[in-house]
Amino acid sequence: MTQVSPPGARLTSRQRRIEEQRRKIEAHRQDQRRRRLIWVGVAVVVALALLVIGSFLYRPPVQAQGHQVPIEGNRQHVPQGSEVDYRNRPPSSGDHYDNPAGYAFYPPNRQVPTGNWVHNLEHGATVVLYRPDLCDSTCQGQLQDVFNSASASSYFPGIKKIVITPYTDMDHAIATVAWGWLDEMDQVDKDRILAFYKAHLDKGPELAQ
Repeated sequence: MTQVSPPGARLTSRQRRIEEQRRKIEAHRQDQRRRRLIWVGVAVVVALALLVIGSFLYRPPVQAQGHQVPIEGNRQHVPQGSEVDYRNRPPSSGDHYDNPAGYAFYPPNRQVPTGNWVHNLEHGATVVLYRPDLCDSTCQGQLQDVFNSASASSYFPGIKKIVITPYTDMDHAIATVAWGWLDEMDQVDKDRILAFYKAHLDKGPELAQ
């Protein structure tokens, strides 16, 4: 047991060595405690910084929106140019022309006939309709980006089963259509459109290109 000399008492050389060693040990312990506190503080700051950065960078996946629309017609093929009476505005099913439209973005002066793109819907494609009077050049550029960003069909490699065409007979600026499904919006929402496309890709009544 270490003896501590009373105040004022003269220390022997052995006691001085013991006292000096005790002070070194205590100083070393305090230095270790300070280092641990610093490292703990640094770790907490880094963890908080990563949490803040992650909260800004993480974007939860957008869920597909829209609602089901009653299926109409008998999926009959009718001659190109024939008048087809669709009950829904815009239609998402029904009789249609023999040939589907080519998958592409179509500018305002190249409106795809309804009977052609309804055929695309039957094949499990998505059709994005836009009103040229409510969708300016910036809006159209965003829709071109939607087409460019769409993933290809897993059944038909390299084929993006999406048609983007001008269309006037609807109440909103944008309508995203799949067979029996419709989602409408007043401005382009790229993530929302692509989520809809992904949710309905290749899910039409006929699996075809």
